[in-house]
Amino acid sequence: MNGWVIMVGLGLASALVILAVVKGRRQLWHPVLATVILAMAGYAWQGRPALPSARATPVAAEQGAAEAMIKMRSEMDQNFGVAKMWLVTADGFARDGSYAAAAGYIQAGLREHPENADLWSALGLVLMLASDGEMTPAAQLAFDKSRKLAPNLPAPDYFEGLAALFDRKPGVTISKWKALLARATPNAKWRPAVESQLAGLESLLASAPTSAPSK
Repeated sequence: MNGWVIMVGLGLASALVILAVVKGRRQLWHPVLATVILAMAGYAWQGRPALPSARATPVAAEQGAAEAMIKMRSEMDQNFGVAKMWLVTADGFARDGSYAAAAGYIQAGLREHPENADLWSALGLVLMLASDGEMTPAAQLAFDKSRKLAPNLPAPDYFEGLAALFDRKPGVTISKWKALLARATPNAKWRPAVESQLAGLESLLASAPTSAPSK
């Protein structure tokens, strides 16, 4: 398991403790998730996320990272009713780290609903998770297909931006997330989270040493 997955998992573990003990935890979810992802952004950008981890790291770290990304994707789905019977099960497999099973289940759904953008988006995320956050050609193909079917679906741009962070290209992330917000409706339920993450990332870049990568 790569270092960024471990870091996100540890951050999520802390976030879950906060949400469990503080009143009004539902209202806190977006800022807490933003903090976790921005911490991941800083590590992926300035740290060395490709280094292998020690075997003693808890499996819960990977599960926590997957849970955060699956939750964000589910909030970005636009036609969940058609895909629900496939995504509920596939997401369960993905949360447990069974990415091959999750991908296989989504592909079964796509055989029946080949024009469903949410299923293609979910497949892209599962393939990205299976590759420790890397935007592989297969994941990119799935996101491209999703975007072609539903040009305004936010998930492809969001996760491509996240993958760019893992690849230490925060400028690409900012560009994609700004474009995503520019076409979003004011009441999109995922909008506050992305706005917070974008603002935090821009602040992180503004305060970073000038020698740090910015493209």
